[in-house]
Amino acid sequence: MFLIWFTFLFSIQTYSYAQIIHEVKYGDSLSKIAKQYEIDIDELANLNGLKSNAQLVLGQALMIPGSTYIVQPKDSIWEIANRHVISEDKLMTYNNLTSRIITPGQKLNIPRPSKTNIWAGSYLVPKDRDTNDWMLDHYQHTLSGIFLFEYRPDAQGNINLVEENGANTLAWQKNITPYATLTNLSDVGFDPELTSNIMSNSTIRKNLINNIYSLLDSHDYKGIVIDFELVPIEDRENLNQFIKELANRLHPKGMEVMIAVPPKQGDYVPDYSSAYDYKTLGEYVDRIFLMTYNWHWPGGPSGPISPIDKVRATLDYAVSVVPSSKLMLGIPQYAYDWTFYENKREGTAYSTQHAIDLYTRYESVIQYDETAATPWFRYVDDEGLLHEVWFEDPRSLLAKFRLVYEYGLGGMGCWHLGITMPQTEEILMEEFNVIK
Repeated sequence: MFLIWFTFLFSIQTYSYAQIIHEVKYGDSLSKIAKQYEIDIDELANLNGLKSNAQLVLGQALMIPGSTYIVQPKDSIWEIANRHVISEDKLMTYNNLTSRIITPGQKLNIPRPSKTNIWAGSYLVPKDRDTNDWMLDHYQHTLSGIFLFEYRPDAQGNINLVEENGANTLAWQKNITPYATLTNLSDVGFDPELTSNIMSNSTIRKNLINNIYSLLDSHDYKGIVIDFELVPIEDRENLNQFIKELANRLHPKGMEVMIAVPPKQGDYVPDYSSAYDYKTLGEYVDRIFLMTYNWHWPGGPSGPISPIDKVRATLDYAVSVVPSSKLMLGIPQYAYDWTFYENKREGTAYSTQHAIDLYTRYESVIQYDETAATPWFRYVDDEGLLHEVWFEDPRSLLAKFRLVYEYGLGGMGCWHLGITMPQTEEILMEEFNVIK
């Protein structure tokens, strides 16, 4: 995972199975929309991470319970179909339309695919025991497994323990399968030299593998998630060998091996991610978590975090070399906020819910990049500095979720639990049956 420490935010969860996506236009308010769709204003607000008296902003996407969409001024068949990730023809056929001409107030039923079974996981940064208990209880219906973040190896292959505060045992009690996450983080961040030294030395590699087994056995984890980042191409074979030996050690004991990998569009595309040999890794691991995000990051230019065209290109390659049932689509649940200074721009990360709070506070108009299928907005802060924020909303999430159907993926997951917005769980429960 791309490591950023976020402010922890609780979200209010409902299970009304919303499917309609309403895009805010001039004159809209929560009370007006609630009346139009004949729903309770508090339910509408809670579902969308808003206060009941919140002011809406132009372009904001709201989830509406039910399956009936009410046509708004200036709507088009293409707009409505695109927003709900269906074809124009399907929308028209489903509603017995013979013309693309529609009028405000007209009701359209929105079709969706039949639910499919998926394995859904999320990274969990342990908090205190009460918070861990609350989170796992609150999200248990949307989770197959959790990946406790994170354990670290030292140069000799020993593992530094973390304070789980009962998260691993609480997960089992709530029918959520716990996994340990092992990273190559050190005092310098993700440390390619550390992993190179470990993986290239057969004695140290064996020691680490034995220690992983001992950790899983003593802490009652189902398996391990390997999250070694920035591995250089020179260590491609070392990484393959490490994963092969690890799988051979754990699988006979009924333990599982997962690995998080950066997005690629070919075996050596991009070249800086060539160490991650999807095909070979896929032969040994139980699941591959595709980190299909961070095409833009805080240290670079502003832009979409997880553009749909780039995600598609990654999936096109991944399913050509790895069984689709082993692939997990990584979903970002955070926003990046770039501040524009005179000669530079700097990015920070926070939860998607915080992005919602910001655009509500500054009454920012929400733009939607159709190519990237990603929303964004700008605002000027209290010090007069311009900001640009890219985040996820119901439109972009639904577009990504539907890729799971299209590519026949085995599952999906996110970074990380506790920073999701309410719409994420709503769409997940509407679209999928979560395997336990």
